[in-house]
Amino acid sequence: MLMAKEKAKTDTALGRSVNVLKRHLFAGVVVLNIVVAGMVSFALMKSRDVYTERASVTTQNLARVLDENISGIFSKIDISLQAVCDEYERQLGAGQVDSAALSRFIVRQQARLPELVSLRATDMAGVALYGPNVTPATTKSLAHRDYFIYLRQTPDAGLVISKPLIGGISGKWMIVLARRVNAPDGSFAGLAYAGVSLDYLSHTFSTLNIGKQGLLSLVASDLSVVARYPKLNRSPGGSEIKVTSNRFRSLLAKGESMGTYRTKSSVDGVERVFSFRKIALPQPLYVFVAMSTADYLANWYNDLYRGVLFVLVFMIMTTTLTQVFNREWDRSREAEQALKAMEDERLKMEKLESLGILAGGIAHDFNNILTGIMGNLSFARMQLEPEHRSQPLLEAAERASLRAGDLAKQLLTFARGGAPVRAVTSVGVLVDEAVSLTLSGSNVKGIVDVPASLSAVEADAGQMCQAFSNIIMNAVQAMPEGGLLVITARDHLLEANNWQKLPPGPYVSVAFSDEGGGISQEDLKKVFDPYFTTKPQGKGLGLASVYSIVKRHGGSVSVDSQKGDGTTFTIYLPSLGASGEEQAPEVTHVSQVPPSALSLLVMDDEEVIRQLAAGVLGHLGHRVVTCADGGDAVELYRAALQEGAPFSAVLVDLTIPGGMGGKDAAQQILSLDPKARLVVMSGYSNDPVMANFRDYGFLKALHKPFDAQAMASVLESLL
Repeated sequence: MLMAKEKAKTDTALGRSVNVLKRHLFAGVVVLNIVVAGMVSFALMKSRDVYTERASVTTQNLARVLDENISGIFSKIDISLQAVCDEYERQLGAGQVDSAALSRFIVRQQARLPELVSLRATDMAGVALYGPNVTPATTKSLAHRDYFIYLRQTPDAGLVISKPLIGGISGKWMIVLARRVNAPDGSFAGLAYAGVSLDYLSHTFSTLNIGKQGLLSLVASDLSVVARYPKLNRSPGGSEIKVTSNRFRSLLAKGESMGTYRTKSSVDGVERVFSFRKIALPQPLYVFVAMSTADYLANWYNDLYRGVLFVLVFMIMTTTLTQVFNREWDRSREAEQALKAMEDERLKMEKLESLGILAGGIAHDFNNILTGIMGNLSFARMQLEPEHRSQPLLEAAERASLRAGDLAKQLLTFARGGAPVRAVTSVGVLVDEAVSLTLSGSNVKGIVDVPASLSAVEADAGQMCQAFSNIIMNAVQAMPEGGLLVITARDHLLEANNWQKLPPGPYVSVAFSDEGGGISQEDLKKVFDPYFTTKPQGKGLGLASVYSIVKRHGGSVSVDSQKGDGTTFTIYLPSLGASGEEQAPEVTHVSQVPPSALSLLVMDDEEVIRQLAAGVLGHLGHRVVTCADGGDAVELYRAALQEGAPFSAVLVDLTIPGGMGGKDAAQQILSLDPKARLVVMSGYSNDPVMANFRDYGFLKALHKPFDAQAMASVLESLL
């Protein structure tokens, strides 16, 4: 025997060691997976930064190349323009312009510049007289062009670059580079100009690799877009396109001649990395090179997919290996591990349910005590004349007892999470009751806006009234100096995928808006968490109970608040889609003279309740037999049945510690007499039996705490 005990101890110790090893192994695997996932995530983020930096460097280099390219093209054109101007001015100085000679000179200059659409010279009136293909049919006046007007008015203008325009002779979109020609006396004699096709510039831009959604552009000093690749669809007479980037404008304001930034394009809304450079020309121009985020991160997304796949495969492998190890060990110690698993599960469930059991037990005992207090108070009132001066005092004591009962309901609702006892209910009645109960004696004024046509809901009136009261009390505490609480209810028809994340259908919303100090954004996320409170004396169960009640009713609750600007709690409850009749609270009238004496059996483990039942029902003229256990109730009913005088009704307590409860007793009594009239009583108001009492053979349910009138009323409605 001693050896067996020692072996059992050894096996238990070994089992504990193995469990510790398994926990450490599992924790190690979790930590390893977290570390690997973190390392991969860190590597991916660094890789993204590298790709982004690489894109910035690439756009900067391409901007430099584009700057040199455009500068080279415009410089060559400017040299030819200066040569034309010099030849033109030389002939003017000689006293006569040889049109043929000047045109041949211009033709030779244009032959060296295949990128030009045209190279010509005008007289002082702006008529293009000199250059290739100049005929009376093609001769056009440029006097209306902005660049002509500017050069005519500005002797020292130098090279001028126009905005995009349609050539009067070529009919193509182009930009014009022009220089002023001076007469020997320095007056304006005309200009030499060269046209560069925007298609040529776009073709030049297209030779650079900037990705599928990249873009290249040439921008004037007034931020208008001169040329762009991909090409812009320009319509004749259309408004010019300008760069609207605030980042670019701020860099220009600082005097920067180059820079790199990331933003969305004002033209197509694509996010890109932009690099710009100022071209070294007399008239400021800027070249832009941009690469889209999608392009330069394309390879990074592949790295991301591979990294995520690696982490998933690694997690699956480590988890599988851990499971294989556990499975192999479990097979070798199957019997012990099975017992240990059952024991662990039992302990786990005990821990999880300990709060609910403790709260439920306290609430049950509390309700039993309150039943004795309330019952005897109401019994005392029944025996006094209505005008007796003690009546108000006894009534006040009853109301205080009812409020004490609300504490028990809150414990049961939050801790045990029982099913609501649903009935068709008017939201307006519930709101009025909650306002009357909670705002009484406070300096907060309630404004209730509930339409008479509001749809009815199917809810547990007690639980929902408690939820409303908790929110109202929260508002009262938020306005210690007083204020307004506006309660608004409306009908809604929610569609699928609504923001409340509720199934589609008809709903009723109830909004509670106060004028308090509001809730900080940090605390806003935790207001419905159990035990979270910002009040020194708070318990942190009020709003958690609201959340629990509303969720069990198939609804949602949300909060909207700004610090210093009040708070609004909004509840959505499924409705019946039609208005329900608002019924006033039922007033029970107990007949002082019963139609006939009845034989009643009352089973409850609390002596004070048995005494209350015997006193109240005996006072009403009934014969009452009491007992403390379900087994005794079954035997008493059996004996009465055998004597041919069965009890008229049986009231049984649902829960009897250490004995037979009401549910089992009811089943045995019904097996003896299927016509037995049974009423269940319980302080566990959220117990499934109380919610669905008819399914267990009961005709009525009596929730503790109750008073003498409630007990008598239940019997009268039953018999």
